Amino acid sequence: MNMNNEKQFEFNEEEHYYTLDGKRMYGITSVLGVIAKPMLIQWAANEAVRELGWFDERKSINKELDLTNFEKRWEEIKKLERDEFFELLSKARYSHRKKKEKAGDIGHIVHKAIEKWIKESKEPELDEQGMKMFNNFKSWTEKNNIKFLESEKKMYSEELWIAGTMDALIEKDNKKYVLDIKTTGGIYDRIPFFQCAGYSIMLAEHNIEVEGYIIIRIGKDGAVEEFYSYDIEGDKQGFLATLTLFKQLETWKTK
Repeated sequence: MNMNNEKQFEFNEEEHYYTLDGKRMYGITSVLGVIAKPMLIQWAANEAVRELGWFDERKSINKELDLTNFEKRWEEIKKLERDEFFELLSKARYSHRKKKEKAGDIGHIVHKAIEKWIKESKEPELDEQGMKMFNNFKSWTEKNNIKFLESEKKMYSEELWIAGTMDALIEKDNKKYVLDIKTTGGIYDRIPFFQCAGYSIMLAEHNIEVEGYIIIRIGKDGAVEEFYSYDIEGDKQGFLATLTLFKQLETWKTK
């Protein structure tokens, strides 16, 4: 699949943005960022109070909290000086960011390992967690007889002025699918399918049609989940509606 060679399409890896003939394009991830994610708000709040030693998600399923650890932590907190307490609050405030960055690091490493394996058939050398995630993905591809047509493909749509990097274009049961690989803790909405739809729009501009979207989640917890969408047009409309909202919100920055 070749993009228009007359256009100079580039990706700035350090700052993570795409340009076409020197002009910055909208990234698919940025576009989808305008959709609210309520679960992330609660997750961030949980991480803050966990830093203070109170929240234990495993013991709060039935709203019955084991306060043993908190009582011990509370005795430690009461002994803190004023500046030490403020430092603790500051750490709690940004604890979700720290965990997110750590999770993003392993996700990025595993993504790179998968890309290298697809393109060069080379087994990676990762830590125990990374290898488990990689092997789970590899087992899934072998079980489903997946044929890779593209991997980590950077694409753009000049008409919509968007760009992005598709995880993979695959063939399964003689049908083409956009495949997106997630290393998150779960899939909670249709947003990943909107992301796939954005890639399918760019593929269609180069006369490549797909028959569905597949999300494969290879979690850090060892879980392997697959999600399918055959609502091609519905997901495209979802992505285009989000793009319209994103562009309209962007006009605020230019006024």
